[in-house]
Amino acid sequence: MLASNLKTTQGFTLIELIIGIVMFSVSLTVIVTLIAPQAQQSAAPLIQLRASELGQSLINEIQSKSFDENSERASPFRRCGETSLGAQPCTHADEFGPDNSETRANYNDVDDYIALTGQPITNSLGESLAQYKAFSVVVSVQYDSDFNQATVNDGIQFKRITIEVTSPQSQVFGFTAYKGNY
Repeated sequence: MLASNLKTTQGFTLIELIIGIVMFSVSLTVIVTLIAPQAQQSAAPLIQLRASELGQSLINEIQSKSFDENSERASPFRRCGETSLGAQPCTHADEFGPDNSETRANYNDVDDYIALTGQPITNSLGESLAQYKAFSVVVSVQYDSDFNQATVNDGIQFKRITIEVTSPQSQVFGFTAYKGNY
């Protein structure tokens, strides 16, 4: 009689608990490895958009400037290289960059922007742009009158402006435009 009055205990054994924990951790690992890359990829379009905005705004700013330091910005508007009209020769490619103590706020020709390479990202007034803190920019300007990138410094009628924006994920976005001497 004594044996019939014993209650059977209900619950899990230690082995069943360990097996359950192992199965839960395996399934959680599979789920995390599937979801984590998706979260990282969801940020990629935002980063690409920011890089595109930065590159395009720099191209627009640079193209709004004069072709060359020696091009006149007041009447009679002689272009550099028009020596028959008394204008000065165009700047030699080895002398590209800001002239004297120019800062970005007073850059006046396209080759001044070479100085932005490796600098912190700022707006045209020199104010820091926090949303681009992890980005970097490389600006190059070369004479390229035949529009083929293969032969540089082949004439002084056009300057090729190339901007490379590098994102925090080391993706490089390239932008190119031409500025004519007219």
